[in-house]
Amino acid sequence: MASSRAKQVTGSSDSGMKINTDSGYLLKPKTMAIPLESFEVQIESPVDFASLKRNGMDLEALITVQEMFPYFEMLNGPTYVTLVKDFWIRAEVYDVEVALNEEDKAMIRNPSLRGKTRQEMGLESFKQTEIRSTVMGIPVTITEEVIAKAWRIAPTGRFLWNITGKHPLMSSYTSMVLKGDL
Repeated sequence: MASSRAKQVTGSSDSGMKINTDSGYLLKPKTMAIPLESFEVQIESPVDFASLKRNGMDLEALITVQEMFPYFEMLNGPTYVTLVKDFWIRAEVYDVEVALNEEDKAMIRNPSLRGKTRQEMGLESFKQTEIRSTVMGIPVTITEEVIAKAWRIAPTGRFLWNITGKHPLMSSYTSMVLKGDL
């Protein structure tokens, strides 16, 4: 329940978020109409690379090149189902479209802001798409950089064009993944 000291967050996406000025906790409403009891969390199972290799899917070279082994090691860690549910039931995507709508609303409230930067409008700068939520009243934001850090990899990557089934990284799984042969 919000205290009398809670106020509407300024510069927010008008999502109804309130912040308690004493503690800094966000009192964010649910964005999904799913009862917590029926909200199922799929817990990841670790990938068994040895079993995949025995069945003709040697992915070790691909995972090594992509430096993703730390991610698969992380999958062995614990999953806190209640925290996951609390996060996703209140999650919102903050992307370019939402940022532009935020600017439009600011200009409707104050037409003199037209042509000003987001900072001059009193809005946070938009850098990248974010997933925003709260967990136990604490604001949590997930970005591409946060995911890369959790995977213990650099937030960079490469995309290979014109890869054929003869490429060394593709040889072990081309027929199964690309052609659907099992």
